[in-house]
Order: sequence, then C-alpha cells, then structure tokens
Amino acid sequence: MMRSLRRCGPPTVILWIGGVLIVGCASIMTLDYEPGNSLKGQGKLTIEPFRYEAAGSGRVRAHEVERNQGTRAHLFLSQEVSTFFTEALRKELAHSGYTVEKSGTRSISGSLARFYVDWTDETKRWFELRATYNVRSGDRTVFTWNCFSVQYGPNLLAQSGVLIRRGTEDCMQRFIQAAQDAQALQ
Repeated sequence: MMRSLRRCGPPTVILWIGGVLIVGCASIMTLDYEPGNSLKGQGKLTIEPFRYEAAGSGRVRAHEVERNQGTRAHLFLSQEVSTFFTEALRKELAHSGYTVEKSGTRSISGSLARFYVDWTDETKRWFELRATYNVRSGDRTVFTWNCFSVQYGPNLLAQSGVLIRRGTEDCMQRFIQAAQDAQALQ
C-alpha cells in the first residue's frame, strides 16, 4: 500500500528533516513492502544496513529519492532509503524461510549506487535501481552480486511507489536466487 502527501503551491516553507527549506513541490511517500518471492531456504542470517551512496555523498538527503536535477519536485520516502531497502531484504529472506537475527552464521550487507526516479518525459516515469549485495562468513566475503533494474510506467505520481516496489522486488528475487545457486546463504 502506498500513501502520499503532496504539498505544492506558491513558495511554501515546509519544516522537514531538521528544518530543511523546500520551495516548490515535495511529495512524501510511505511504501509498505510486501515480499512475494517463491524461493525457499533455511539458515540463520544477519542483515547489515545497506549504504545509500547518494545520501552518503551529500547529493540527496537520506529520505530523498534521486531525481533529474532539472526538476523542481522532490520525492521523499517516509523512512530512509537505506532502511526501506534493508527491511525489504529482511522481509524477502524471512518469507523464504531464513531466520534473520542479530548474529547469524552469514551476514549480508551492501550499497545502493542508484535509487532514482525520473519523470521528465511527459508520457512515462521510470525507476532505476543499482544495488550491490555482499555475503560474508566471518571476516571473508563469500559472495558478491550486482543488480541493475529499470521499471517503466505512466507518468503519474502514484506510479513512483509501484515502480520502486517492482524494482526492489526484482533485485531481491534475483539476488536470493543467485546466492542460493552459489550456495552462499548456507
């Protein structure tokens, strides 16, 4: 389920995230991620928070989705992007049968190099996701996997949430399948 809050109009000051001044149009979106993969597995895993590179470098705020810098509109998630992605992975793994706990035999971490929505085309909107997953056993990395997903839809604000969920789900399912094929989650 997606809920959005839209505030537009004459230059308005919106106090949000530490007193940030936003002029123009800002959308705040809550995404409820529901796992949907049909993969099955078992084992104890730990998930470390994924790093959102755009926020780490200061290009966007931790809650902000990257966008074409030519647009005045801003799109924010109600939670930090890295938290959304990390929790989506936790839900997918638990749905598959893995036990996700604070100290599992394997740990999964990674980074988000791209978490981007563009709607500058008048007819379509798209979401690009580029994620790197790292599976570690103790001090050594036993599996690394990169995912790139692009999802397209009509140019509607509500479509952003659908595209983000579809792209996230696409990468999650392909990661779990690749890690299982490599026997990296055992």
